[in-house]
Amino acid sequence: MVILENNNVLLKINLDGGSYSDFHLKDQPLNPINWVIKDETQPPFKGHFLCFDRWGPPSEAEKSNGFTHHGEVNSQRWELINHAATSTSNECVMCCTLPMGGLEITRQVSLSGEEPLFFVSEKIRNLNKYGRMFNLVQHVTVAPPFLDRKTLFDNNTEKGFEDKEDGSLHQEEPVLCWPEAVHKDGKVDLRHFQDPWPRVSSFIYNRRETYGWVTASNPTLGVMLGYLWKVEDYPWINFWRSMENGNPVAFGMEFGTTGLHEPFTVVAKKGKIFDRNLYEFIDAQETIEKTFLAFLARIPEDFNGVDNIRLEDSNLVIRERGRTDRNIRYKFKRHYLG
Repeated sequence: MVILENNNVLLKINLDGGSYSDFHLKDQPLNPINWVIKDETQPPFKGHFLCFDRWGPPSEAEKSNGFTHHGEVNSQRWELINHAATSTSNECVMCCTLPMGGLEITRQVSLSGEEPLFFVSEKIRNLNKYGRMFNLVQHVTVAPPFLDRKTLFDNNTEKGFEDKEDGSLHQEEPVLCWPEAVHKDGKVDLRHFQDPWPRVSSFIYNRRETYGWVTASNPTLGVMLGYLWKVEDYPWINFWRSMENGNPVAFGMEFGTTGLHEPFTVVAKKGKIFDRNLYEFIDAQETIEKTFLAFLARIPEDFNGVDNIRLEDSNLVIRERGRTDRNIRYKFKRHYLG
């Protein structure tokens, strides 16, 4: 376990599987990402985990050869290369190699000196002597008590669809637009988790947007969790809903390189949805870097949700829906995101 902390927040990262299992404000010890999978037949998914080298199930042939759901990364032990916790540096570097996939990922996590945010850079290197397709999805999973029927979910997506998960090549109809969808002649408010439909949905970001973002806010408990990244790094976000007896038990905010929850055999045939690639290609010995930013914020009980998030000079600015008088503003080293 690697622990990074400043005066405001604490972050825990597991070396077994590489997941982020705890991220909370010190004066409000509510951990939004405390979810742990109960199904012992699956890899040990927890909190914010990585889907790499795929998102979704393996093919039957791959499964017979040992490949698992969301890739082999969550069953691997990560190597801690460096952990610096000083007055001027609070970061770690860790690395994981996929023995069957032939890919290596090196992750650098940097916690802000004072603000409740951290930055991640991940470099993917192809160790094979041939190029190959791959996917990388940040599977952020929130759970109770942070997750309830009043938790607000906001983003700046353009459009999306329900993943049918049936192996077909025509899943993108009908088109969904956040925050409201029509299902069985009724309206579903996608900002709240009060309906089990859609179990999995996928959305794209407008190419004119430099940054994509997503937030989960619980005004009653006074906490918001958010992420921001370059759209060119992660053009997709996927939402997963899990209910038991009508109560939310898990909600996935999964930003990444794909929006089709299928084996590579289907993903390769489909290629694109909404003119966005459904996978990336990495050449032999090539290295690709992707980055994102995560943050927490204290919010009032009458918080309306997030209207937009912008980087202004050296500030991360979070604007509330319908309000102009209580923006959240953090100092931020903009060069982190390029």
